[in-house]
Amino acid sequence: MNQPPTPPSAAVLARRNVPLFVAFRILFNMRFYYPVFMILFLDFGITLEQFGLLNAVWAAAIVLLEVPSGALADLVGRRRLLVAAAGLMVVEMLLLCLVPVPSVWVFPALLLNRIVSGAAEAFASGADEALAYDSLQAAGHAAQWPQVLERLMQARAVVTIAAMVTGGLVYDSRPLNAVAAALGLPATLTAADTFRLPVWLTLGSALGAVGVTLAMREPPREGPAPASGLLGPFRQTLSTGGWIISHPLVLVVIVAGVLCDQPIRQLLVVSSEIYRQIEIPEPAFGFVAAGSAAVSLLAAGPIRRLAMRTDAWQNFLVLIAVTLIGLVGTGCFVPWWGALFAMLLSLVISMVVFLQSYYLNQIVGSDRRATVLSFRGLAVNVSYGLMSLAFAGAVAGVEAAGLTGSQSAAAGAAPEMPAFRCVVGLLPLFFIVTCGLFLTWAFRTVRDRSPFRHAGGFGDALKT
Repeated sequence: MNQPPTPPSAAVLARRNVPLFVAFRILFNMRFYYPVFMILFLDFGITLEQFGLLNAVWAAAIVLLEVPSGALADLVGRRRLLVAAAGLMVVEMLLLCLVPVPSVWVFPALLLNRIVSGAAEAFASGADEALAYDSLQAAGHAAQWPQVLERLMQARAVVTIAAMVTGGLVYDSRPLNAVAAALGLPATLTAADTFRLPVWLTLGSALGAVGVTLAMREPPREGPAPASGLLGPFRQTLSTGGWIISHPLVLVVIVAGVLCDQPIRQLLVVSSEIYRQIEIPEPAFGFVAAGSAAVSLLAAGPIRRLAMRTDAWQNFLVLIAVTLIGLVGTGCFVPWWGALFAMLLSLVISMVVFLQSYYLNQIVGSDRRATVLSFRGLAVNVSYGLMSLAFAGAVAGVEAAGLTGSQSAAAGAAPEMPAFRCVVGLLPLFFIVTCGLFLTWAFRTVRDRSPFRHAGGFGDALKT
């Protein structure tokens, strides 16, 4: 009689799953179209208002699916959710690759793309991190999590540099025609031929993500057995929501991340238009994004040391200061040099993700880890959806009110879009107001602030 295969040890699972987690994060986020995201969608023939609506729909899809999918991951396994997320990424890329332009199908296809993309983000959010952290914890190596995050940040930065430069170059027909001419080939490519090339490259990343998730294995988990049945995910969601509300430390960490993420993510989404406004040519957009990744690569080690050696309140004040500098600098629209502020804001996003992951995984147990991390994603995307609608509405309102004069521009230059500039310039004021409200609320909510003043995170402080 054949004996059933012996399950791999916890150490073997950790050695297998942690590198696969890093690979999945890289491939799932290797979006070659990011440096031209906004102008790519506008090239399909939609308006700026429709672009804002599509991003709101994307955020709404995540909001509706984020927490139930996290609860489902805690109940049926994180690997299954990750396989589904990678498969949905393939579908969302195929929609952009195959929709004919121009046609009546463009907006419905883009709308479906945003819904599928939101579902993919929701399925991946929390499940990948929970699978990797649980693998380390089962092997007794949870203390290595900051080093894993550092390696992830470094590896992702290196790959992002290549992806952003490539995406920015292949989007524009001129560099490709120049290369073709240098090789003695016909240089006849047009913008219509090349604007979807970054999407096709991203489809390759999606297929790689599918392969990575299929290679993962589910790690053992601590805690009580999960609830079963169709209502299990909803019970898990309600139970975890109540648990978060009753644990001010968790709530403050989540809201603090949202506070910094909200204005930065909005600017990064419209960054291609900002680059146009500061006179950076389109083929260079990818180099700016690559510069942001290079900054993250250099900062990975210092961020890890900041997390482990500095208390949470001081880290949050650093985030506030750097975010404000980046927002003010971006709102000045300094030709060329203004790209440095976009790089600074990208660095803040990396710091927020690192610090939230470091703190939350210390506080939360395995039985509800993916659900809590999904609540974090839910908070981020609710705020982003509201910000996206508010941003598009503010631009339209300023234009309708005629508060900024004409939109004249020199021949061959991008239109100045004064309403767009005006709204971007108001973001620092918005951030200052929200920071004041947050600090007032946080100091009233958390009566025992000793864990926040504990250098190295919350884990040891919560045990004492």
